[in-house]
Amino acid sequence: MVYALAAGAAAIHASLLTAASYFAASKAGYRVEAVEELKSRIAGRWRELSLVLATLATGGSLYMSQVLGWTPCKLCWYIRIAIYPLVVLFATALFLDRQDVREYVIPLLLVGIPISAYHYAIQRIDQFTSAGCSVLAVSCSTEYTFHFGYINISMLSLTAQLAILVLAWRFGRN
Repeated sequence: MVYALAAGAAAIHASLLTAASYFAASKAGYRVEAVEELKSRIAGRWRELSLVLATLATGGSLYMSQVLGWTPCKLCWYIRIAIYPLVVLFATALFLDRQDVREYVIPLLLVGIPISAYHYAIQRIDQFTSAGCSVLAVSCSTEYTFHFGYINISMLSLTAQLAILVLAWRFGRN
């Protein structure tokens, strides 16, 4: 399950790099029909895509803590506070056919993304330390999983939040 989540994050990263390449080509004056078609497909389904990403992030988090028994650290709990409500917000927006959900999710994402980035830095960069964690609790520098040379749990949450932010920012306008 964790390997599948890591593979999904790697696929999202590859998709983002491909999209950035197409975007650069279209800005350079090249006509890229695939980009226009992709934009039109995403524009109509951005809330559904965001709900899937938020549900995967929430489900993966719960699976890791409740099934695998991995105890979340203090920063993981803060990230969860920013991610878990996204499922309810997007599901409610879809059920009620509301388009203004971006006004509610962007502030949550702007709180969660820096925490996820900081958490990733604590785990991967030696100059960062986990000074805020208790000696009695799980250290924020603990890595339960590490795939493809850069994907850990913090990167999984950061990827999901960034993808949802891009969808909401770009396609959530009325």
